[in-house]
Amino acid sequence: MAAAPRSPEDRRAQILDVAVRLLETVPFDDLSIDQVAAEAGVSAPLLFHYFKNKQGFRNAVLEASASELQRRMTPDATLPLYGQLRAGVETFADAVIEHPTIYLAVMRMAGSGDERMRQIYRGMRRTFTRWIGVSLAEFGVPTTPALEATISGWQAFMEEIVLSWLDEPTMERTEMIDLCERAFYHLLPAAGVDVDTLDTTR
Repeated sequence: MAAAPRSPEDRRAQILDVAVRLLETVPFDDLSIDQVAAEAGVSAPLLFHYFKNKQGFRNAVLEASASELQRRMTPDATLPLYGQLRAGVETFADAVIEHPTIYLAVMRMAGSGDERMRQIYRGMRRTFTRWIGVSLAEFGVPTTPALEATISGWQAFMEEIVLSWLDEPTMERTEMIDLCERAFYHLLPAAGVDVDTLDTTR
């Protein structure tokens, strides 16, 4: 029995899956539409049928890739707060280091006024803010505007540290991760959190 034909939604998702997989080894700016079409088993004109034009395709690939990065940045909730933070910093750093062109492209498009990319970029930020706030709440630390602003500022700091390290790795990766982790605990007192009261064994 012949397989049922794919729906347009399934075919579109398949093409995006192929593109995201190719980005594991191909820089975003070098991603070839012809290569993606060949890998997905469709013609280039059919690919454009699903995405309207080259820019629509690139935006869709960025959105799919950014969603995958956001998924990877979600830490293991079974770890204690300190373990979650360390794992979260490492996961974020690895995601940016492995796919810097994607992360930078999302940043640029978010800053240029592309509303969808802005939502995705802020969504990645909110992933961190949410789980840190929930974890701190388990220690009796209330989520305040000052704490949320502090976490957001720390994320901007960490982002800049990782991107700068990519451009010029003047320290070991572990040292860079340590710096990002220490900065978080040094910033908490500015938001009124007594770090000494946090139970490191939980």
